[in-house]
Amino acid sequence: MTAPRIIFVPGLNPKPRPELYREQLTRVLTAGLARSRPEAAAWLAANGDALRLVAWTYSFYGTYSDVAVDMPGVERLLAQTSPTPETLSELQGFPGTLKRWSFVLGDAWPLLGRWLAPAVTRRLMHEANRYLKNRNGIGTAVRAMLRAELDSAWGGGAPFLLIGHSFGSVIAYDTLWELSRERGPTPRIDLFVTMGSPLATHFIQRKLSGSREHGAARYPANIRRWANFTARGDMTALRQRLRPTFAQMLTLGLLESLDDVNDFHNTFRGDRGLNEHDAYGYLWQPSVGRVVGDWLDKNAIA
Repeated sequence: MTAPRIIFVPGLNPKPRPELYREQLTRVLTAGLARSRPEAAAWLAANGDALRLVAWTYSFYGTYSDVAVDMPGVERLLAQTSPTPETLSELQGFPGTLKRWSFVLGDAWPLLGRWLAPAVTRRLMHEANRYLKNRNGIGTAVRAMLRAELDSAWGGGAPFLLIGHSFGSVIAYDTLWELSRERGPTPRIDLFVTMGSPLATHFIQRKLSGSREHGAARYPANIRRWANFTARGDMTALRQRLRPTFAQMLTLGLLESLDDVNDFHNTFRGDRGLNEHDAYGYLWQPSVGRVVGDWLDKNAIA
């Protein structure tokens, strides 16, 4: 059996070159593990290639972002022990609350949403639709990248967990739904982790794979356990809990567990200020570290 793997699917927007981005993601996740699962952190530090990045964004955008832009925020995050009162005040302030409710209303009423949404949100919705509507086969091509990584792990007998951040959780869900239609309920993913996921929003639900099906056919059949993490104030994960939307998977026996964790703040501060949705900030969270660390303790260390 080959070594355990952590397969990471990022969200929208260009990302740094894969080798550079993977290095920083691994650094942050290792730091998050160190605070609650030190043995797992030591294992990941010694096995840096265990984190497999599904680098789909270059095919989608045709460009990379500059990792140097990320570095000050990453270093601030790694030096942080807990959020400062100033950061918490900024996260919990009235402007953020008002903005969040405008997004919630926009998701519920699409015409209103197009009117309320700022330019950057309209751009992201356009890019999401490019994938969701499979324009020029881009959705199929993106899912093929994740399929290749999953097949490599399954073929080599490697235990693995799958992490989808933001729109990466949609790509992961769609891919798992397709595979379960083609291959049935086996093989199964032991642990599916979603962070800042928009899977429960109306915008995504209307176009998600299986959305027109009923009963068990509506959902993937190849996930054993699902852990969802949503930071307070995350504007992308408007519906912070996924369990109400996907509870039927539990009733049908398609899942053993679906746990929502939403009692934390994402305090990553990048070049544009605080970003409650950032992937680095999620991977640094102790709650994420505990779940990933427990999985590593069972599959890599025991």
